[in-house]
Amino acid sequence: MQRRKFLKYLSSSGLGLTVPLLSYQGLAAEPQRFWVSINAGGGWDPTYFIDPKGDRPRADGRGPVNSYSVNAITTAGNIQFPNSYPTDIDPPDANSPGHFANFFPRHAERLLVINGIDTQTNNHDAGSRYVWSGKIEEGYPSFGALAAAATAPSEPLAFISNGGYDNTASLVAPARIGEGEIFQQLAYPNASRPWEEEGDQSPYFPESIYTEIERARNARIDRLLTSTSLPLRRQQLNEMVMARTGDNNLNRLVSRLPDRVSRGLEGQAEVAVAAFASGIAVSANMHMGGFDTHGNHDQNHANRLDQLLSGVDHLWNEIERNNLQDKVTVIVASDFGRTPFYNDGNGKDHWNVTSIMAMGAGVRGNRVIGGTDNHVEALRINPQTLALDANGITLTPEHVHVALRRMAGVTPELNGRFGIAESYINLFG
Repeated sequence: MQRRKFLKYLSSSGLGLTVPLLSYQGLAAEPQRFWVSINAGGGWDPTYFIDPKGDRPRADGRGPVNSYSVNAITTAGNIQFPNSYPTDIDPPDANSPGHFANFFPRHAERLLVINGIDTQTNNHDAGSRYVWSGKIEEGYPSFGALAAAATAPSEPLAFISNGGYDNTASLVAPARIGEGEIFQQLAYPNASRPWEEEGDQSPYFPESIYTEIERARNARIDRLLTSTSLPLRRQQLNEMVMARTGDNNLNRLVSRLPDRVSRGLEGQAEVAVAAFASGIAVSANMHMGGFDTHGNHDQNHANRLDQLLSGVDHLWNEIERNNLQDKVTVIVASDFGRTPFYNDGNGKDHWNVTSIMAMGAGVRGNRVIGGTDNHVEALRINPQTLALDANGITLTPEHVHVALRRMAGVTPELNGRFGIAESYINLFG
């Protein structure tokens, strides 16, 4: 019954696992760290929230960076953000916990903001690769896959993904989560609608006949196991048996889900944290798009950022509900930034300078590292003190990933195979 509830949850939230979840028996040892990568697909505008500029006039005459007032910029701890927008901008749920005015005061003490990161590209694919793998070249694994490979390289659900850059370089088997009902139908082959309540599933065979079919199938497997002596063949048969009969870990996952399930980013968060808490995953990609706002930037971007921050807030609620706040590290980032001026359609185009947010285990919060000038050009920092320094270095995604890899315990062997040349800067600790 718990399986069916979970499958119905997957269907109602628009999710469907594309790997054999029922065959999963849990990690060999309980992980001490978990990792969530949240991708704001399309290129977000940091000046709209964590690197605010307001309507200061630009020296080049191209208009202000933002349309909201400089006077709207406020602080929560050391984190700056705008607490209001022009009256014609109406975020869809202004009173939600994810809205700016509530998100930053709640999370400032645990939140790290890194501004002025130069992605060196305005291309979506290259930017996404660089931000999430630390290398702009093709073929490098995403951080989520690398972190999973460092902890549980042979486990089928160590790394789950809802989209974004999730290349694994064949280090782990990605469990991609997407739309579809195929998994439900495979898991319950006698039900034409397995996501429905019991009694409404339209079985293909009466229960008595299907019981005989299952008995004959199990007898065949027993015969195959008895007659097989090759170790690899026996292992494969055992895995098939477990895929058909095992449900202990799935039951544990279901028990960690909230009573009222969600859609969108919130639903992704609930599945990811339940997978961590039940011991079947160590790393998860969450993803939402809609940030490529070449037109009507203010309205569209405000709406998407509101939904993004609401999703991050919900994720943290789930982390705390499962008592994992000392074990989960959350990274939130996007392909690149957006121009420090508006185009003719009141939109903003691609810009190479961006920001990231981080919170959770291993992250010292209430800090802002780096910055940009009023033209949203990256400012240099001192790599030892992290203070702004005109004689320092320009941060890139490589610096971020060197620090992330050390925090995740990525092995020298993996670092050697997927090397990053930049030296270590203690950005997070």
